Amino acid sequence: MKKNLALLMVFFAGFFALQGCDEKKIDFDKLPSAAQAFITQYFPGEEVTYAERDKDDGQKDYKVRLSDGTEIEFDENGNWTSVDCGYSALPDGILPAAATEYIAANYPDAKAYKVEKEYGGYDVHITTGQELVFNSNWEFVRGSTDD
Repeated sequence: MKKNLALLMVFFAGFFALQGCDEKKIDFDKLPSAAQAFITQYFPGEEVTYAERDKDDGQKDYKVRLSDGTEIEFDENGNWTSVDCGYSALPDGILPAAATEYIAANYPDAKAYKVEKEYGGYDVHITTGQELVFNSNWEFVRGSTDD
């Protein structure tokens, strides 16, 4: 009896935990207009192979996969929060000049392939295996090696 009660409690806890999360596959035209414009500008010719709207605790965000394997995440307004091009270089213009100039000067053989917005700044992954941290003004803060 105790085992059945424990299983029932685990089931209901899982059920209620999932109630706050709503993932839904969507079409490109259902993305926020800023997200559509970003994809069109920086990834011309690539198709959206998968797009999802995730609604969790009243917050919406979007996850997109392009035909070249790039994965992009957007906030509810369509502003990017993460761009991951695998090990292909990020398209020109996604990173501001301050970041690209820093990378070119300090890691001349490296290309940025992933960028994530974090609280207070940005994490940029480069092809040499380093993760570079920039503040919200795109000033270099520190670097580390990816594990």
